[in-house]
Amino acid sequence: MSRAGGKDSGDMKRVKQSDIVIGKPIPFDCYDQAKNLLLKRGTVLASQNQLAILVERGLYSSDLESAPRKAEAPMEKPSVFTQLTMIEMNLEKLFQGVIDRQPNPDFPDTILQFAREIQTLCALDADAVLGALHLNQKRRYTVVHPIDVAVLCELIGQRKEMPREARLPMLAAALTANISILELQERMHTQVEPLTEEQRNALRVHPVLSIELLLELGVKNEDWFAAVLHHHEKLDGSGYPGAKRGDDIPLSARVIALADTYSAMVTTRRYRQAVLAKDALREVFMQRGAEIDAELAGLFIKEMGIYPPGAFVKIANGDTAIVLKRGKNGTSPIVKCIIGPRGAPLPFPLVRDTSQNGFEIREMVKRDPVLKLTPRQVWS
Repeated sequence: MSRAGGKDSGDMKRVKQSDIVIGKPIPFDCYDQAKNLLLKRGTVLASQNQLAILVERGLYSSDLESAPRKAEAPMEKPSVFTQLTMIEMNLEKLFQGVIDRQPNPDFPDTILQFAREIQTLCALDADAVLGALHLNQKRRYTVVHPIDVAVLCELIGQRKEMPREARLPMLAAALTANISILELQERMHTQVEPLTEEQRNALRVHPVLSIELLLELGVKNEDWFAAVLHHHEKLDGSGYPGAKRGDDIPLSARVIALADTYSAMVTTRRYRQAVLAKDALREVFMQRGAEIDAELAGLFIKEMGIYPPGAFVKIANGDTAIVLKRGKNGTSPIVKCIIGPRGAPLPFPLVRDTSQNGFEIREMVKRDPVLKLTPRQVWS
């Protein structure tokens, strides 16, 4: 009888998706059909997609009797925030390999898988994903900025009615557009002094250098290349590296440029606080037709609403709330009240519909820096 990792081959049973609960430790070792150990007991899977792929390829165990049955442990709705964290961790590891010149040989497929997972998360709960973008500021910029940009690209692409498969190379480009300047980008995010001439020159050439690096990493998709190369072009010809104008700029590059502009504005940096979402949206509106595609700007503002998820607002009864979910129109979202009229935290946060009389939004406000909140707490 053949053996692998000390496991007899004759006592294996095929694992079903219902045998594993997302977000919970797996109570048994899992093997492939050749009896090679794939997942150790105690491993936690955060992605439904990852589980589905593993099960489809063939996952086996001899300890299924110890697995929680579906009646005992129902399949839980995957946590958007857990899955976002997993993408961040895996993308950081992938980027570090590039920096250390020990890249993953499956780099293109891995990036495309991240893109698919982002599409899944946006379909699952776009409001929560946008909430994480606006609310969770204490993250590594070079990792989370491309994820945030990819999220926004997915939502804009949906509004634009771009086919799902056509959006994939655009999201892959959003994730890798700055891959040639990862270390420089991290330094610039924290420095307070003006950019040096050397840094400015590096920024001007980074789209071309990113293409060269992506080629080395095995990328072959021309749409992916085009979006990376032209994501800093502007409609009026003032962009780089080719000073292209209007429709000469690929649609995917125009989408990334818009998403990149907004994400950068609403992200806190060492030398400045994040711009309020309403001010960032106003800036997008003001730049439409000149630097930003006018149609895309309009679609983006409709998609986000005036008060996007994660924004802090003051409502008519005096409470301060966080926007949870976009409403039927852009001005009346669903919010969670967390601070009372006198400035004290509410013992029991209350969900309010701002379209109802007495709970209308009066203004968007800055987040109190003392307030310790995570997206997971707000959307729990």
